[in-house]
Amino acid sequence: MTADNLFVMVRRLAALLVLALFAVACTTGVTTTTAASEASQATDGGVPATTGPPATTEAPSATTTTDIDLSSLEVSAELQSQLETLVADAQEVRGLAWLSTPNIVVVSEAELESRVRSVIEEEAEDLPADEALYKLLGLLAPDADLEGTLSDLYGEQVAGFYDGETDEIVVPARESGFSLLQQATIVHELVHALTDQHFGFEPILTAMIDESRLDQANGYRALIEGDASLAQVQWIQGLSQRELGQLIAESLEIDTSALDAAPSFLSETLFFPYDTGLAFVQELFGIGGWEAVNQAYTDFADAPASTEQVINPADYQRDLPAEVAMPDLTLAGYELEITSVWGEHGLRIILNQVVGEATTARAADGWGGDGYHQWFDGENAAFLLVYRGDTAGDLAELEDALLEFALESVPEEAFVWVDSEDGLLYFIAADVFEIGQQIRADVGLG
Repeated sequence: MTADNLFVMVRRLAALLVLALFAVACTTGVTTTTAASEASQATDGGVPATTGPPATTEAPSATTTTDIDLSSLEVSAELQSQLETLVADAQEVRGLAWLSTPNIVVVSEAELESRVRSVIEEEAEDLPADEALYKLLGLLAPDADLEGTLSDLYGEQVAGFYDGETDEIVVPARESGFSLLQQATIVHELVHALTDQHFGFEPILTAMIDESRLDQANGYRALIEGDASLAQVQWIQGLSQRELGQLIAESLEIDTSALDAAPSFLSETLFFPYDTGLAFVQELFGIGGWEAVNQAYTDFADAPASTEQVINPADYQRDLPAEVAMPDLTLAGYELEITSVWGEHGLRIILNQVVGEATTARAADGWGGDGYHQWFDGENAAFLLVYRGDTAGDLAELEDALLEFALESVPEEAFVWVDSEDGLLYFIAADVFEIGQQIRADVGLG
């Protein structure tokens, strides 16, 4: 999706909420499935149905470990002891040693909230164009306020986060120490810092976003979050039954009202790196342990990659995305906001709102590659998607699904067009009817 940094903005909330689901699943004995047709799906309550870790995910011991001294932190002795234990746990469960002392910053609750909310303010200038596009596609109601929705999501409780730009693990000060749920969340963020030390994922992810390789970035982020989530799950598996009960009890007290009220496409977008990313990393781990996960950081960054390979682990390093050349179009009065790849994950999100899970999975599964333009004139959106299927049958299936989506979701007064020509599928939508007609004419559709 075009509001790519939205994933970054709400990742702290997702880590906390998904953790609660992991904890419950750990006690029910549910096993994880990685069937190709499955992606993140939201329950009626707005939280995606996710399954627990397989019984074979025992954490290996690190071959070497690094003793970390956090005595320089100006915190209570209890808090320092907890943090030192969690720092040691992170390298033990992940099988990697710290290359340097993690940069832990302990802040007040007010400062933590301020830091988290500042992220949305930094990205706010991109939101009007995305809001207009989401309304054009029927994903947001005409009177919806995207920035307000995201601000509400920020109001949910957070227990810490990793800031890749500053290499800081930011955690809130606690007079009585961290609860088990907070500790588990901190382990997740510590694993981010640890893997970033070893694999340098932050500049790679930043480059993908800056270069508008958004579908690849979304897939890479799923690797990053799935990695930390699996380590987090393994840490939970090491808890005693009493501790696990405490963790579950605390997780049931999480306020999810803002998430429950969010549009379904937003919640599905939010959870993709966590639940689908976890399934992807579990698949790698089951094949080659943490070494296979480690190698994926290089493979995913160096080779053409996509969310398709995360959703369908069998496609990883095999079904590489085809490049789709986008036509050079100029719309008077409009600014070209971005040209990128929508991806299988993006198709699943928009289709699932209208055509249902079964049709969505069948139509999106044949994704071979795409490209899109997004324009904005300060009020109105325009959109062009050019799609290539793996086969002619795949293209036809998506064409049928997009036609159904367009008729049901795009506002009646807007322009919408779905057509295929010379092995490519074109999807055009525009708030202004004449602009849609111009795009159609300029790309040569009859």
